[in-house]
Amino acid sequence: MIYVHGLGVDYEDGKYNVYLQIVNPSLLAKSEASGGETDTKVVVGRGTGETINEAIFDAYRSSQRHIFWGHLSFIVFSEKLLKKKDGLKATVDMFDRYRETRYRILMYSTKEPLFQLLTALPPLEMSTALSRLSDPKATYRQSSLIRPISLRELLIGLNEPPHVVAIPYVGLSQNHTWETDKKQIKTIEVIGVSFITDSALKGTFTIEEVEGLKWMNEDITRENLRLRNDLSDINVIIDNIRIKKKLFIKNEKIHFKITIEVLAKLREIVQKERLNKIERETEKLLKSQIHQTFLTGLKNNLDLYRLSEVLYRKDIKEWQAIEHNGKIPLTEDSIEIFTHVKLINGEKQRRNPTLE
Repeated sequence: MIYVHGLGVDYEDGKYNVYLQIVNPSLLAKSEASGGETDTKVVVGRGTGETINEAIFDAYRSSQRHIFWGHLSFIVFSEKLLKKKDGLKATVDMFDRYRETRYRILMYSTKEPLFQLLTALPPLEMSTALSRLSDPKATYRQSSLIRPISLRELLIGLNEPPHVVAIPYVGLSQNHTWETDKKQIKTIEVIGVSFITDSALKGTFTIEEVEGLKWMNEDITRENLRLRNDLSDINVIIDNIRIKKKLFIKNEKIHFKITIEVLAKLREIVQKERLNKIERETEKLLKSQIHQTFLTGLKNNLDLYRLSEVLYRKDIKEWQAIEHNGKIPLTEDSIEIFTHVKLINGEKQRRNPTLE
C-alpha cells in the first residue's frame, strides 16, 4: 500500500483537480530510529475529473500500489474551489461517506499552487508528517494565532447558527524564510483566516485584519500582545482567557455583553512602568482589537463571534423571530465589551528591566 497523508482540492476550467500527498512510513520509521537525516521525499500525485470521485479515480490509474486513506491528516481547499458553488459541499460529502477517512482531518484554505504547497518540506529535512499542516498543535501551543479546525468541527459549525466556519488560511513564507547551509527554504505558515458556508467562500482576511478573533477563543494557549503608544517597548504573554457572553434587551433590540478575563505575563520591558498602568493599557488594547474585528465582520456581513449561536441557545423563540439564514441582525451597538487583565509573574525581580 501507499498512504495518503494530505490532500489538496482545486477547481479549474470546469474540472476538479485533486493532489495526493504521499508519505512512506518505512522511511519515517528509519529516520526516527537512526536520529539522523531522513531520506523521505514528499511525493504528490494528481487526478482530474468532472467530480471529486472521478478525479480520485483518475489518480488511481497511475498509482503503482493500492492507495490507503486511513492516515489522511489534512485537506487544503483552493480559493477557486471554495468560490465554486457547492465545491466544498461536494468534497466534504465525499470524504464523510468514505469508510477509511476520519473526522479528525484538518481543514485549510489557500491561494498558493497546490503542487508547491504540498511539496514544501519542513526544515532539517523532517518528515512531512511533522509539517505545519499535519501537526498544527505543536506550534499552536506556542503561538495561538488561528485555531486549527477538524472535519468534525467543520460539520458542527456549518450545521448550527450562523452556519459560517473559520478555517486557517495558509501560504508559503515570503519574508519569513528559513535557511540551511545550502539554500533558503520556503515553509508553510498561517497568514489569515477564511470564513466559509457549506456552499460558498464568504471572505478571507489577513491576521492583522482580524486581530481580535484570537482573543475571543477560550482555547488559546499562548499569544503575544505588544503594547503600543507610550508603552511600545512592553510585551505581555496571554495564555489564559475566560469569556462570558450575556444577552439583554435594550431599546427593543438584542444586545450582547462580552466580558473578557485575562491572566497575562510580563515578557519584555525596557523602561520601568507601574504594573497597574500596564494592566490598564492591556485592557484598552484588547478591547480595541476585539471591537475592530467585530466591525470588520459587520462590513462583510459576517457574524465573526458567532453571536447568533448565543441567542439560538439561550432564547430560541427570539432567534426564530429575527434570524435570516441562521444569522441575526447586528449593528455597531450590538456589543458591549469589558476587559479585565491581571498580571502574574510580575513580582519584584520581574517587574523592572533586567538592566537599568
